[in-house]
Amino acid sequence: LKASKLKELVLKRQTELEEIYKAVHMDCDGDGARKMLISLMDSGNVDLSDMLAHMDDQIMQAKEEVQSRKDILDRAEKWKLALEEENWLEEYEKDENRYSAGRGVHKNLKRAEKARTLVSKIPSLVENLVSKVKAWEAAKGMLFLY
Repeated sequence: LKASKLKELVLKRQTELEEIYKAVHMDCDGDGARKMLISLMDSGNVDLSDMLAHMDDQIMQAKEEVQSRKDILDRAEKWKLALEEENWLEEYEKDENRYSAGRGVHKNLKRAEKARTLVSKIPSLVENLVSKVKAWEAAKGMLFLY
């Protein structure tokens, strides 16, 4: 392939890598990495096809990392949703007109019932999340950052 096309592919792979890291809340210095890639490509001291292969390897490693973090991220998302419902429930319970006849009152009552059930599960969600994070950290030998 032409050098310009290879450069374009390398930069596309870098963008893909940054998006993968961003999706799973992993820290990535995208601007610094991009500048370094551009300076390496402009210097002409590297084989662009090797660089492309290296980028593909990095993407594969990032995807493996995503899989290892997926369970924890799913549990963190459930916890965040439960906290949002808890906040909604607190606001709902402050509303003195919540039982007055009107449109949609029954929907709010159902939502409040579901929210109470979910809020009661928050301690177990947190406990489960903490145990998963500790197990992941022990297996990987590094901190789980979110």
